[in-house]
Amino acid sequence: MSAFVDLLILGSGFGGSLLATIARQQGYSVALVDRAAHPRFAIGESSTPLADQTLAELARQYDLPELLPLCQYGSWPRMSGGLTCGAKQGFSYFGHQRRQPFNTNDQLLVIARRTRELADTHWLRSDVDQFLFQLAQSREARTYEKADYILRQTPTGWQCSGTAGVGDFDLTAPFVVDATARAGEVMRVVKVEDETHSLHTCSHGIYAHFENLRPVAAVLQDLSVEQSRHPFACDDAAVHHVLDGGWMWQLRFDDDTVSVGLMTPQEPDRPQLQWEQTIDDHRFLSQQFADARIVRPAHELIVTGRVQHLQARAAGPTWAALPAAAGFIDPLHSTGIAHTLFAVRRLAALWQPSAGLSGLQRWQAMKGQTFIWQRYSDVLLDELRHIDLLVAGCYQSLPSFRLWSAWCMIYFAAVTTAESATGRKQLDGSDCFEPSFLRAADSPLRQMIFEARRWLDECVQAGSTVDACRLFERRLAAALRPWNECGLLDPDRRGMYDTTACPSVDE
Repeated sequence: MSAFVDLLILGSGFGGSLLATIARQQGYSVALVDRAAHPRFAIGESSTPLADQTLAELARQYDLPELLPLCQYGSWPRMSGGLTCGAKQGFSYFGHQRRQPFNTNDQLLVIARRTRELADTHWLRSDVDQFLFQLAQSREARTYEKADYILRQTPTGWQCSGTAGVGDFDLTAPFVVDATARAGEVMRVVKVEDETHSLHTCSHGIYAHFENLRPVAAVLQDLSVEQSRHPFACDDAAVHHVLDGGWMWQLRFDDDTVSVGLMTPQEPDRPQLQWEQTIDDHRFLSQQFADARIVRPAHELIVTGRVQHLQARAAGPTWAALPAAAGFIDPLHSTGIAHTLFAVRRLAALWQPSAGLSGLQRWQAMKGQTFIWQRYSDVLLDELRHIDLLVAGCYQSLPSFRLWSAWCMIYFAAVTTAESATGRKQLDGSDCFEPSFLRAADSPLRQMIFEARRWLDECVQAGSTVDACRLFERRLAAALRPWNECGLLDPDRRGMYDTTACPSVDE
C-alpha cells in the first residue's frame, strides 16, 4: 500500500501520538509508525504543573477536550477506559545513610499543588500512551504498529517502507518527526554526531513496578517520626530516597503498584546484587520492601547502561526530533513529560496551516526557512544542557543530604518562576520558543548556576562539613533572590515548603 502524507511521525509514545493528533486537527494527513505495539511498559511517568499547564493549553487551542481530564488528578475519574494514574501533590525527599538509623532532620517536602483534587499525576504509561495512540487513530491518522521498516531520505523528503500488522506499506512525506527516543531512527539516517561526552551528569538505572511496597508514611509512623508538619501526604508525591551513592524514586499509582528505580553514578556490574544490597543496607527501605514483588514488566528488574545521551542537532529543513530523541539527562526533577509537551507545542505552532496553502505547499515554504529549524534545534539542545546542570549538582552533592537539598532549590526557583510565566503565556503564535523550559534562556540564572557550581565544588572539597554547607547555603540564598518567589532556603521552614504550589490549570 503506497501513500503520500504531509507528515510522517516515527514513534507512537505519548509525544508522537499527541503530535499526530494535533497535526490532524490542523488538517494535515499524518502517518504514525512504530516498531512495537500498545499497550507496552514505559517509564517517565511523573507529571508536573508545567506539563499540565502545557497539556491544557494544547487541548484548548486544538479543540481536544479529551485531554483536559489528564491535567489534574481530580478529573481522571472522568476518563473513559479507566486509565490508571497516581496523585502527585509535590516532591518528597528522605535522606538515608548506609546502616544508620533514619535521621528525622533529613526530610524535604516541596508542595506543587494546593490540594489532592488539583494534584499533578503519575501516568501509568502503558495506559496513557495507548489512550493517546487511539486518540490519533480516532482523528484518522494512519497508524502502523509492529512495523519492520526502512527509512530513506529523498531529494523531496522521506520514504518509509516495510511491513506491519496491516500488511506492506510504502509512505512518502516531505517532513518527518523523530519520536523514537534513544533509538534515534531519523538521527541515524541524517548521521547526527553524538555529544554525550560533553554532559556533566553520568548515571545508570535499575527499575521495575512493584506491588505490596509499604508507603513511606507507614514506615515513618513505625519509626515514630512526626508527620504533622508535612505540607501534603508524603506518598502523594514523587518520592526520592537520597542515598550515599545514588537515589531511588517511588511513584505510587491508584492500583497500589509503585514505579521504583535506583539511579547510581557507577554502572552496576552485578545489578541484582546491588539492588538487594541497597535494600538490605537501609533499614527504612528494608521495611518498605519486606513483602514487595515485581509486577511489571515480566517480573524482573530492567537494567540500563548510562542513561544520558545528547545529539549535536535536533532538527533540519525536513525533520525534527522530540526531546527524548535529541537527548536525555536523568529522571531527577521529573522533566521528561513537560519538556516533550513544550516541544510538541512548538512544532504545532511552527507548522500552523496558512490560508490557501495545501500541506505540501506549507512544507515546501518552510523547507527554505532553515533559520526556524536551526532555532528549534538550538533552543531544545540548550534546554537539555540546562537540565544537565540542574541534575549534575545533585549527584555531586552526594552523600550530603543537606547539600542535595540546597542544590535542589535552584531547580525549584527555576520551576516555580517558570510555572508563573507559562501560566500567563497565551498561545498566540507570537513566539513559540517563549517561555523557555525551566528558564533555560535566562542568562543571569544560567550564570548564577555556573557560579553556584563553583561554590559547590569548594564545599565538597572541604568535606561537606557543617560550616562549609552553611556557607554554601548563605551564598546560594543570596544569589537566588531574583528567582526566589516562595521562601526557598529559609531555615525556619526546616525543609517543609508549603508556599510553592502552582495555581490550577483552571485558575
